[in-house]
Amino acid sequence: MNWKLNLLVPGVLALALAVVGLSGGSDRLGAATVSGGDARDVPWNIVVIVMDTARQDRLSCYGYELETSPRLTELAESATLYTNAYSTSSWTGPSHASLFTGLHSVTHGATQENWDMDEDLTTFAEILSERGYRTFGIVENPMLAIDRGYSQGFADYYESWREEWRRGSGQAVVDFRKALDAGAPGQPFLAFVNLIAPHSPYSPPREFRSIFVTRPEIQLDSNMWREYYTGRVTFSDDDVTHLNERYDAEIRYADHLVGEMIDELVERDLWDDTVFIVTSDHGENIGDHEHMDHVFTLFETTTKIPFVVRQPELFGAGVVEDAPVQLTDVFPTVLAIAGVGADDFASHGYSLLGDTPPEDREVFMEYYHPMQVLSGYRRAEHRESPLLRPYLRRIRSLTRGDMKFIWGSDGRHELYDLASDPDELSNLINSDSHAEVARDMEARLSDRLGTMESSRSAEPQADDPGELDEQTREALRSLGYLE
Repeated sequence: MNWKLNLLVPGVLALALAVVGLSGGSDRLGAATVSGGDARDVPWNIVVIVMDTARQDRLSCYGYELETSPRLTELAESATLYTNAYSTSSWTGPSHASLFTGLHSVTHGATQENWDMDEDLTTFAEILSERGYRTFGIVENPMLAIDRGYSQGFADYYESWREEWRRGSGQAVVDFRKALDAGAPGQPFLAFVNLIAPHSPYSPPREFRSIFVTRPEIQLDSNMWREYYTGRVTFSDDDVTHLNERYDAEIRYADHLVGEMIDELVERDLWDDTVFIVTSDHGENIGDHEHMDHVFTLFETTTKIPFVVRQPELFGAGVVEDAPVQLTDVFPTVLAIAGVGADDFASHGYSLLGDTPPEDREVFMEYYHPMQVLSGYRRAEHRESPLLRPYLRRIRSLTRGDMKFIWGSDGRHELYDLASDPDELSNLINSDSHAEVARDMEARLSDRLGTMESSRSAEPQADDPGELDEQTREALRSLGYLE
């Protein structure tokens, strides 16, 4: 193993514990070994939580100066916290499809151009369900609806935005308790939970808002980001500051909900038998790079995410700084924890059980033609706004070491040195001193694409939300996806 474990922030231990791998190919429940090397008789429960739209640099467990994530900081004391962690896109659908299947967008096909996850894909929930696990999913984001194919493999799938749901109600935790109540004693379970916080429009309960918001509140509308891109809304510096404060409050609320689920597992005497994974699907721009929300870009602000894995008997307690990890790694890691040979299933990820990816791993991300954005504009004059034209393209990025290359289908490419320019403010693509690096990175990106089977057309494909029931339509409208 090539681990670099250091103390990151107070409360996060820097203990290099032994991590023992899986004997590949076993389909027997509980085949993952513990630190003593003996096979475990009782299968591990597995919980995967996505804090929707949580960017890494805004969590206090990653060094943010405000205390936005006290429960995650506490969790990290007995967990592995990955600092070099990335999504695979900057939107909900593609990222969750990658998490469930271990595949990049070019292969799984759920993209900004296609809102659905194909039923021919194989998810970790399907695999574990066939091997005796009880599987349940709980989702607060209506983009992950059953009708979109994201429930594949989950015996029970709670669409928490339905019925009497309201933002800030903690319905996901209520459904988590219901799902645990419904389980058979002793049967291992795989739980997936999507928390809509801290997704816009940043409306956490008042008790969390009061911790961070320091100025009179401005009126927020879920469609403001779309109006921003067509010039109908502008944000002053005070507005941006206020939005950032509310975003911090949203993260603190999501952290609170994660803590409530931890407490529930502890109270039921399930915690010691559970592998607990917390991550995000993507980040957020709040004035960064003159962008709002998480559209049109693959900057670090929208792609660098939290990634914490807790089970001391399997994973070290400490910080992994150098080895890049991605959402595609969740799929093989979950299989390995359950004692399933991941080699039998196609994946672009690495199992984090027993090892970490190499430090020279290339991080690959994609953002397709923004059909999901255009579908949110009801009026043609807004969809066809000249201000939107620069964003009507596909983009892909490849990061190798400190160098990050962003390819644009319109020929507008970008190159950043993340070591000297972590905020990606200086585009080096036209720098003579970096011309060779740019050519090499573009060639590497092309080679990377050549190794992956593509399910996507070479041309952008029009998509729309299709027939939606009123509850789902209203939930999407509340998130700004529909006018």
